Amino acid sequence: MTDQINPQQEHILEEGFEEVTSQGVRAFTVESLASRLAMSKKTIYKFFPTKEDLLDKILEFATDRIVNEIERIRLEEPNPARRFILMMDFIVKMAGKVSPQRLSELKGRYPLLWKKLEQFRLERRADFYEFLSDAQKAGYVRVDMDIDAVATLYIHIVNSTFQPEFFVQNDMSVSKTIRLFVDIITQGLFTEKGLKSVGTE
Repeated sequence: MTDQINPQQEHILEEGFEEVTSQGVRAFTVESLASRLAMSKKTIYKFFPTKEDLLDKILEFATDRIVNEIERIRLEEPNPARRFILMMDFIVKMAGKVSPQRLSELKGRYPLLWKKLEQFRLERRADFYEFLSDAQKAGYVRVDMDIDAVATLYIHIVNSTFQPEFFVQNDMSVSKTIRLFVDIITQGLFTEKGLKSVGTE
């Protein structure tokens, strides 16, 4: 989580996030952000001494937004199965802001920031486990499923497969791919007829 920030810093980070997602880290400069904010570069540098530091804080700002939304869902949504879907819907919404090409730039130019992003994704395993475990207890998930193993498999598939080169090579958008993956996880592939044909019903 980011340290406590004042409204001016938050405004810089929010607009910085919009700038990075629309322009990419290669085109992103402190000058362009200052112009967007109608603010001097000196003011930005007062809070964020280097471009790398600014990008690091922008990443933390974005991941904090995801954590805060997951916590809101946890507190406000009583249905654990719906909690899981709402969490994934928000992740899809955030992912939709960034093109695969922009992700590729981040991974290639700032590998340490990319590792932080991957670590953040791995840490979401606890959220997956909690929501799916609660859904199982409520009768929404099959009782024969090992939720601990499911959560581990789920998050590692996401982390290993959802790489920039995967999306670029296969001409697939990040948000649509995540939504498809969630749909397969929650709905499966086979119809009732298909399940009967393979002897699972």
